[in-house]
Amino acid sequence: MKKFQNYLYPSIAVLIWGLTFVWSEVVLRVYSPMDMLFLRLCITSVLLYLLFRKKLQKIAKTDYVLVFLMAFCEPFIYFVGESYGIKYSGAGFASIMIALIPLLTPVAATIFLNIKSHWLVFVGLIVAFIGILMMILGGQFQLIVDIRGILCLSLAVISAVGYAMCVVKVSQRYNNFTIVFVQTFIAAVLFCPLFFTFGWSEFIHTPFHYEVYVNLLLLAVLGSGLAFLCFVESVKRIGPVKTTMFSNFIPIITAIGAYFIMNESIKHNQLIGIFIVIVGLFIGQWNDLKTVIQKKVHNHQKE
Repeated sequence: MKKFQNYLYPSIAVLIWGLTFVWSEVVLRVYSPMDMLFLRLCITSVLLYLLFRKKLQKIAKTDYVLVFLMAFCEPFIYFVGESYGIKYSGAGFASIMIALIPLLTPVAATIFLNIKSHWLVFVGLIVAFIGILMMILGGQFQLIVDIRGILCLSLAVISAVGYAMCVVKVSQRYNNFTIVFVQTFIAAVLFCPLFFTFGWSEFIHTPFHYEVYVNLLLLAVLGSGLAFLCFVESVKRIGPVKTTMFSNFIPIITAIGAYFIMNESIKHNQLIGIFIVIVGLFIGQWNDLKTVIQKKVHNHQKE
């Protein structure tokens, strides 16, 4: 049961984050990335404070730099890169680029945290990434994407890996509610001058759109709130490498979400890619799966 819970948290986070690309694309039809990000983070900060203020812990002065660096990497820099990446290259390609995160996380974890991963994890990641390439390239192996989108999304990937490294240390000292509230609040403060400098004039002249605000609330409550709470809990339980491996599911969820929400078609190469990604994830998690199977067989033999 505990193993199931360990993998339930990253599954929930990835399910939500896969859909955030679709929700963001809807909001970005009306608002600029700066408007969307500032409003999203403000809503999340207020909700987290109102719901969990009694559970919030005081940050020690010795952790100020680490906590600020965590919030600066993500949500601040990550959200900038992701949002402008979606604007310039679309939700589908953005979700593919974000799947680079689990490929880089084991390398960063080895360098900065001295966390070594089993070789099967790397094999699984490579197989999963091949599946992701199948989803985006198709049979012609051609890709035409705005270079600005690629640069923005590369920035998002690097910042997400940095965030994962910071969370490993911060999660050992503070509860999930404190971590997510503090990172969201700091990011909102950082976005504040940018919003009033570049986004305010456009925001006040934009008419109300019901569909846009529904998607904005989904981004705030689920994308910036619940998903991050699950992610932090997952890092505590199974570590940053195995947690970020689940990011390979993001393009799959985005493709399915785009199919149902935005009436985009799912092509044959995407179906093949989905299958390869799932195989890769099973390879990467095989050590844990084998342990669970062996324990169940052992317990059954005892009975």
